[in-house]
Amino acid sequence: MDNYWSFHCGYRIHRCVQFLFVLIGGMLVAGGDLACAQQAALTSSLQTAPISADVLQQWHAEKDRGGPTFSGSPAWHTHMQFIEDELRSRGVIDLDRESIEYTRWFADDDPASPDRLLTIDGKAIEVAAYWAYSGSTDERGVSAPLVHFRKKMPAAALRDRIVVFDVGSPPASMAAAFKSGHEFQTADLVDYDPGFVSDQWFQGNFVTRFGRFDTILKDSGALGGIVIFSMSPGRVRGLYTFPLLNPGVFGVPGLYLDQVAGQEVREAAIAGRTASLKLIAHQESVETYFLSGVLPGQHYGSEADEFVLLVTHSEGPNLSQENGTLGILAIIDHFARLPRAERKRSLLLLFDPQHYMPGRHLVHWYEDHPQIVARIVSSIGVEQLGQKEYAEDGDSYGLSGLAEPTIIFAQDNEVLIAAAVHAVQAAGLPRTEVRVPSRGGQGMWAGLGDVAIKHNKPGFAISSAMSGYWTTTPGIESFDARLCRQQIDLLVSLTQVLMQASLADIAVPFVDPGSNPAMSPGVRR
Repeated sequence: MDNYWSFHCGYRIHRCVQFLFVLIGGMLVAGGDLACAQQAALTSSLQTAPISADVLQQWHAEKDRGGPTFSGSPAWHTHMQFIEDELRSRGVIDLDRESIEYTRWFADDDPASPDRLLTIDGKAIEVAAYWAYSGSTDERGVSAPLVHFRKKMPAAALRDRIVVFDVGSPPASMAAAFKSGHEFQTADLVDYDPGFVSDQWFQGNFVTRFGRFDTILKDSGALGGIVIFSMSPGRVRGLYTFPLLNPGVFGVPGLYLDQVAGQEVREAAIAGRTASLKLIAHQESVETYFLSGVLPGQHYGSEADEFVLLVTHSEGPNLSQENGTLGILAIIDHFARLPRAERKRSLLLLFDPQHYMPGRHLVHWYEDHPQIVARIVSSIGVEQLGQKEYAEDGDSYGLSGLAEPTIIFAQDNEVLIAAAVHAVQAAGLPRTEVRVPSRGGQGMWAGLGDVAIKHNKPGFAISSAMSGYWTTTPGIESFDARLCRQQIDLLVSLTQVLMQASLADIAVPFVDPGSNPAMSPGVRR
């Protein structure tokens, strides 16, 4: 692709009116008709029906049949070929694959798989999940005394042992940090408590991010590792290790347990009893790739061309973590129906395969393509669409019957923030809030949409609360096609804003990314 041409109801309504006046092409807009005017602008010259919930359901059912789409896996390749073919059929050009080779570690994703086993005195203990990129045993497994890990325990105490770790809920100081402010919130989210979500994120991240259990075990001489989470069986079932900060396998086979099964194992470890552990895993050298392409705008191929970047991860452990690929496809399906002459800017698409890969984001696509990046004037991050909410009551866990809360991130500009608020209202999105993290006190940007922060560009991103989507288990039963369709409507609206707006109207204040509150340490990645 290097051969491309070198390249924020109550918010100052008068500025938004001026902006929408431009979008509509001269129509006089009254403040009270702002939302209607925006819709009129977005549907001018586009009379065909937007993508249906039925099509979104079909796409997701097909993806679900393949299971988790870990980078470079057969399911990932099948899904990405579908995405590429569908994009090409809608007029996306200059589709480019930038290959990455790495060693993929994998095990059977069925939590009931006989390939993982834990016994104490011949009694089988229910295993919730494998510890990804830990290690492997042969069919016989390993047998050794258990040891209950304590802080500052010398490495010598771990040798020839199966080490048992505990993970608890986040400290009060961290839990409070998750109660972020917002610029706008739908009425049905006013009493929402993010405590469950913050607990889920903290515990899932503790193994490799906060506790660094993998580093403790590596080169310790331990024969196995067990992590006991303070979560119900359903919540730990299929939990996938995240983030994989270190490249490669650390060489000690590990298993994950819930709080019920873990109680017996903890007691056994404190008593120094012997256990047997088995984990059959495999490694293979695979090829994965960044996929990029362009839906050309009216100036494509000239020095006047500018890019609106649509970006997502292309891999994940379940149906909607990640389904940003299908979200971008749905956006393109909409804009491909517009005459090219009405697309003021080109849409640049980027699918990053490094979400759950070990080492995470070792390849820096933006650094490798400065000529393309020079033409990017704005961006939208697309992730985690159509999710239903999970909830826990004691040891009971399952779908709550509500939509997962949606989070819209916007850069610090009044026009952008107002556009986001009105897009939420126009789409009728439930349980949604709009955040502007750069203003402070509103959390941090999530996911790849933070490219707008890193490059001080106008931008948006969509994400979710992620109440139960850190595991391999959520499938089509957890997907709400109608909610997804509403989110696509919003994304189309915001994309149109970035495509048509004067850059002067949507300019954002320069903030050093290193000091930007939106990019504080601990940002969910």
